[in-house]
Amino acid sequence: MQRARSRKGSAGAVIIFLLLFTLISPSAQGVEFALNGVRFNNVLLGFLPVPTGADLEFAIPIAKSGLFFSLRLAGGFEDRLILRDDTDGSPVPKPAAFDAATWFHWPNGQVDAGLLYRTGPGLEFFVLGRGRYEKNSTGLPGGYFPDAGELLAFSAMGGIGYDGVEKSPSRMKKGLGGELAFEYGPAFASMAGDGDFYRASARLEAYLPLFASNEDPKKAISTYLGIFLAGDHAGGNSIPLYVLTSFGGRHLRDGLGDSIRGYQPWGYEAATKAEASIDLRVVGPALFGLAGVRPVAYVFGDAGYFAGLYDCPSVADKDGFLFSAGAGLALGVFDFAYIGARAGYAFPSLDPLYTQYFPGGERFFWDITFLLHF
Repeated sequence: MQRARSRKGSAGAVIIFLLLFTLISPSAQGVEFALNGVRFNNVLLGFLPVPTGADLEFAIPIAKSGLFFSLRLAGGFEDRLILRDDTDGSPVPKPAAFDAATWFHWPNGQVDAGLLYRTGPGLEFFVLGRGRYEKNSTGLPGGYFPDAGELLAFSAMGGIGYDGVEKSPSRMKKGLGGELAFEYGPAFASMAGDGDFYRASARLEAYLPLFASNEDPKKAISTYLGIFLAGDHAGGNSIPLYVLTSFGGRHLRDGLGDSIRGYQPWGYEAATKAEASIDLRVVGPALFGLAGVRPVAYVFGDAGYFAGLYDCPSVADKDGFLFSAGAGLALGVFDFAYIGARAGYAFPSLDPLYTQYFPGGERFFWDITFLLHF
């Protein structure tokens, strides 16, 4: 049985946000700007994802020594899921239709502000404060999670990052990048949702060039290998849902069910999780004479692990392994969006939650994509 996923993008939305990217880029010398992503709501129209938010980041130099003020503004009016039985916390399948209780509209916002210090090419240290607001399910009063209804909380984060990834004119990547981060959100900094947590996170990405067919970048067909590793461990008296369903750091990455392609997004609310992904990518020649518009084909393999499923009543469901493999095609648009489709097969034999999220046991999956996986 085929099952399509909700994370989809539209070509119109890509064009709109590319124009916005051009219009709002700061002109002040030395100020850095990044549009990290676009947020979508998949149920407002019922048949087409609607862009309803964005993730913007600024780095403003405040000293010639390499000191910057960092500001990130992110938020949207999205849709999300809490896939737990509110009576005992057991995982449940995604509802067949939007129900405003376990599948609901999700206004959210986040502000990260602080300092980063660059000590050399690609290397930087950071200290940030994070404020986060979420209006979660109104259909789960006194929900199973303390922040099932609402979250307003502040946390502090520090760490080190490195970006040594280079991209050739033919869009072939090479090099290493990564981050180590620690976040702490004490109980007194939680205005709503009763958060009281800490988490440590790490990620590493590596790219190995394999082949380029032509010296002319616009005509070249390039092949490279990409590897992504991430790990995340959280603890405390009350861990918020956004911590349980994401990999941490400055740029939150979707949780285990999204990071391992073919599994249930918004599931696997685990205190400890890890993922490993590998892509073999082939980047085609430029289309329409535009160096930034290229087809991309890839095959992939994903593996993941979770432990400490948050307050799950069954001991047998608290940890497991996830595996999947597949292939995809996409159109790269100016290194910002990659609109395409992918398909694959899940291997959930060591995942105790798979049959709860997918009672039919289907393993083949396909979906429409807006970005490359990493």
